[in-house]
Amino acid sequence: MNFISSKEDLLSAVQIVQRAVSHKSPLPILSGIKFCAENDLLIVTATDLEIGIQCSVQAEIFEVGSVVLPAKYITEFFRRLPDVPIFIKSDPLTGNVSVKYGHSETNINGFLAQEFPELPLPVSEVKFSVPEDILKEAIRQVVFAVAVEESRPVFTGVLLEINGGEMQMAATDTHRLAWRKLKFDDSNNIDINIIIPGKTLNELSKVIGRPEKEVDITVTDNQVLFSVEDLCIISRLISGKFPPYRQVIPQGRVSRIRLITRELAEAVERAALFTTAGSSFIKLLLQNNILVVSVSTEVGRVYEEIPVYQEGEPMQVAVNTRYLSEALKVLGSGEINIEFAGPLNPLVLKPVEGNDYLSLLLPVRIREE
Repeated sequence: MNFISSKEDLLSAVQIVQRAVSHKSPLPILSGIKFCAENDLLIVTATDLEIGIQCSVQAEIFEVGSVVLPAKYITEFFRRLPDVPIFIKSDPLTGNVSVKYGHSETNINGFLAQEFPELPLPVSEVKFSVPEDILKEAIRQVVFAVAVEESRPVFTGVLLEINGGEMQMAATDTHRLAWRKLKFDDSNNIDINIIIPGKTLNELSKVIGRPEKEVDITVTDNQVLFSVEDLCIISRLISGKFPPYRQVIPQGRVSRIRLITRELAEAVERAALFTTAGSSFIKLLLQNNILVVSVSTEVGRVYEEIPVYQEGEPMQVAVNTRYLSEALKVLGSGEINIEFAGPLNPLVLKPVEGNDYLSLLLPVRIREE
């Protein structure tokens, strides 16, 4: 392999694909990034066997070939290179690489690419497209609610449903829920119900978002492929059945308030400074068009009043501080409605405008003082 490329293109490709590098695999080669030179393109790939990311950049190819280089070193190495043309040549017998830049040269010990697993790009009739900016926003609004604990895999993923001309996404860790509905062109009569790892969607959201551009999505029985121009992300789907989340959304309410999202978010952030590991909740007290946000621990006491528009009964609930803060962050800066179905029933947060998004929090049961 022998080619020349720019620092900017090399670094951009490596920074994107390194997110799929394995840091725990017993296979040393998965800790590396594969470089493949062919047809005036440099194809850069990384995978941990659960998710794979591949990026193509323009390069002047003198000799085709491929090699795998250790991700731990080359990302920072490329970042520190001068802005000059970068010449890279590999030894096909050893996998070692020579990198020349200006009047300098660095040699890197690599791996032979034959040991690197090929990305199994799926072939399927289930294909559709979603605008980049809309999908990015939808991911941001739901993925925060996935579970971190991997003992229950279905809760670490996001449900993606398409039927009846609607696309819906949902995530829950059993303590909270986020749901989003998107408009969808169902000219192909698509009907799917899949669970995509939250990690995959997090990585996808970091590389999309351009207006008037689309993400092409291909789905098979056990894989999903996201394609954006010279970039593709392939991931295994999570097997199992997503819980019937609609059953936990309250169908009625005893109270509802309308308020400015930012005012509550800032109050919660201040209160969070005084929570502790043993007392990670805050209290919300609603009465007389005032929402009181309070917390009292050995660190100190916070008491803040926020004016709201109130419908229904007075209410007091306790909620996990971090969960509420994360739910508010994805709701934007406008007004929201918060609906209460009782002190121990889920509370629902919705934008005032539209009916295509909600998040739900389960209250914390606390001992009365």
